[in-house]
Amino acid sequence: MIPSRAQRRQSRRLRAALTGTSGFVAFWAFAGAVGLAGGGADPGSEVTARLPFRSPVFAGAALAALVGIPMTATAVLAGRSRSLAGPVGVGSGLLLTGWVTVQPFIIGRFHWLQPTFGALGLGTAVLARRVWNEDGPTWLDDVTPPVRYSR
Repeated sequence: MIPSRAQRRQSRRLRAALTGTSGFVAFWAFAGAVGLAGGGADPGSEVTARLPFRSPVFAGAALAALVGIPMTATAVLAGRSRSLAGPVGVGSGLLLTGWVTVQPFIIGRFHWLQPTFGALGLGTAVLARRVWNEDGPTWLDDVTPPVRYSR
């Protein structure tokens, strides 16, 4: 079935929103990672003592790896209208939500940016799921478990 003009317009809007949201989060994740690793964002001695390995560099690398890279992948895939934008976007949104949920327990502090970025993570996951539904079946839906032969 050929999509109507309204369906194509809706699909472009969803992809644009997903690209913008994930690109925004990716930018700030990398900015935070550079700030932590480079010393520009000093979390203080109390927070630094609670970081894994007591290392802001490790925390910055983890932020870039767990939030920045997946959100960048989502932005690129959605911007290029690739079918993997939906599944990757759901994963990156849930990773961000998990990150900001666990973060206060690790560092022992609450900041207003945590619920803000948690909402952005959930929003990214919801937008990505809508894009995934718009795209229809992907190769992920065609994967079948391996056949087990019994003797």
